[in-house]
Amino acid sequence: MEEMDLNSLKLFLEEELVLIPSELKEIQLAQKLKKQFEGQEEDEEDNIISEMGSSSQVASNGNLMEQEERAYLEKNQKLQYEGEIEKGLLIIYQGKQLDNNIREFLFKILGAISFSLKDIALVSSESLSIAQDNSIEQLDPHKVIVFGKINHTIAGLNTAFYEIITEGEREFLFADDLVAIFEDETLKRKLWKILQVFFNINK
Repeated sequence: MEEMDLNSLKLFLEEELVLIPSELKEIQLAQKLKKQFEGQEEDEEDNIISEMGSSSQVASNGNLMEQEERAYLEKNQKLQYEGEIEKGLLIIYQGKQLDNNIREFLFKILGAISFSLKDIALVSSESLSIAQDNSIEQLDPHKVIVFGKINHTIAGLNTAFYEIITEGEREFLFADDLVAIFEDETLKRKLWKILQVFFNINK
């Protein structure tokens, strides 16, 4: 049942209603507290709605930060390579990995110039594209051979295939994709000729 105010209450009473001043103060205080309490409930409800909005915003911002962090880590991870680069030669090839016959062909070329896997760092263009921008400088190779197309700043050094390019103390040699060389005798001879100059081989 809803509480009645004093005016409504006197309609049901036959006798006059007399209030003692102290009781009147108590009633007024009770009504005041009731209004404050109802106001607090509304404020709390507003706060809850506001916090829910803030929570969703925080969650949204958190997801965005995770995506940005993941993208940053992907772009700034250490360069993955095979070999021990003992002779300071970096070889970069186009693609994610080499087929067995192309890999065998590459190591025949390396054997002809007296290099093996421990002498080089063998890197795929895919690994290079997601590595730190200064990953090549961190490896500090003396010579770099690039087979095919790569997504890296050093690609800007390429003025022509099968020509030696010097940048500071480092030498670069750009050539066709290994698959194209493997399938073309003319490109094989072209590569062998420039490798002799690149490594100062007299054969």
